Amino acid sequence: MWRRPNDRHEITSILVLGTAQYDGRPSRQFAARLRHTATLWRQNESQRVYAVGGKLPGDRFTEAEVAREYLLKEGVDPDLIFLQPTGNDTRTSFDPLDPAEVGRVLVVTDPNHSYRAVRIARRMGFDAYPSPTPHTPATFPSKSFFTTVAHEWGGIMVLDVSAVFGQRAADPLEDALRTVQAWLRPSRRARHEELRRLRK
Repeated sequence: MWRRPNDRHEITSILVLGTAQYDGRPSRQFAARLRHTATLWRQNESQRVYAVGGKLPGDRFTEAEVAREYLLKEGVDPDLIFLQPTGNDTRTSFDPLDPAEVGRVLVVTDPNHSYRAVRIARRMGFDAYPSPTPHTPATFPSKSFFTTVAHEWGGIMVLDVSAVFGQRAADPLEDALRTVQAWLRPSRRARHEELRRLRK
């Protein structure tokens, strides 16, 4: 897996991808990402931090807003925190951002998600490098480790189909995989329904 040091002369920004939050409180998975983001920022205290992620119907807070509050408590300079409070998956979280403005960026997410997240970012024009959190609760051999690995395998399949045959061919595959995931993990259904709604 690629790694790049957090050198102030090489890395312009740090971007943390959102995930589940509960009425303003980050999930363990999200807190692990945010903890690592704060640690990275404190190495130089100079880089911009992009917190991305929207909310689901019924939520009071976006994932980006929850991230900001956590990072402020960790001492990150509020003038260097930038919110992108839309998007409910990796691609749509990156969508509104300008790669030229973000610059060379460390992408913070879970270890199992890191390869796919950086691949998506690079495909969208970002000069992106991985910095997976070492604090993830999804460690081997836990159930969450295997469910996240399965999710990432599916996501990489969708990326490969999209690259070869186009997004129109990838969308039905993605929908089928999400149907299976919703059956196995009912908590994901609301996110899947919102993504389908936004795609129409």
